Amino acid sequence: MTRAFWANWGSGNSRTSRPACYHPRFVRQCRDEAYVLGTSELGEADLIVTLLAEHHGRVRGVGASARKSRRRFGGALSPMTRVTASWVEREGRELHRIESLEPVRSFDAMQSDPACQAACAVLSEITSAVVRDEQPEHATFRLLGAVLTALEGGLHPWLAVRYAEYWTLKLHGVLPDLSHCGVCGEPFAESGGRWAVGGGGFFCRGCPKPPGAVAFRSGDLAALAAFDKNPPHALGLPEEVARPTGALEKLLRGSVEAFAERTFRSYRHLRAAHVGRA
Repeated sequence: MTRAFWANWGSGNSRTSRPACYHPRFVRQCRDEAYVLGTSELGEADLIVTLLAEHHGRVRGVGASARKSRRRFGGALSPMTRVTASWVEREGRELHRIESLEPVRSFDAMQSDPACQAACAVLSEITSAVVRDEQPEHATFRLLGAVLTALEGGLHPWLAVRYAEYWTLKLHGVLPDLSHCGVCGEPFAESGGRWAVGGGGFFCRGCPKPPGAVAFRSGDLAALAAFDKNPPHALGLPEEVARPTGALEKLLRGSVEAFAERTFRSYRHLRAAHVGRA
């Protein structure tokens, strides 16, 4: 599977095939399909809304009076809701004005499960950190939609997160080299041992390994191959391979956090929910 998979997958499902924009001198009105990544309070009545828009990347804007009246936005402000968003951009302002959010698909029901809710929080935090403002994010938009749909269909939350980590790294061109040692550059034999380091890729048996390196086993390598070749609903992997503290977490989560240059706090909530689920 190549990057083209996510560049083309599901392209016929978008209601808004082209972003609608008008360009007066200082104001731009925009309309696009988006996922609600999160909200935060502003003043007594407003909300700052963060969106992943298919043609505009990350969009941050103010929903005026969104906390006092749900008439304008209704249930469209729930995390991970797919919406048709309309907003106004003004030159020189970082926050736009959210005009309307029309719900297209809600993932509220599955988030009644604390583990699924926590997984959505991880997906939101990662996506918010790595996408860019005013840059088309077609592949990331479709990736997020596919992972949410698979999660709703029963994909284990940790597998959903691991899959999203893998493709986030690959789509941004920072997936560690999986076939060569990150120190000496030698290729790995098919059955050769290798160790994973978050943000540092793989180490071979002969090279010195930093503290915290975790041995990769055949099941871990099979999971990476499955991530690369299959959509998330068709992985067919045991949930244990994506477990917290495992080799995949060391490699994938460590690499995503190194790329974003931050530690994501939502992982601890997913770990706590996973313990409660077990």
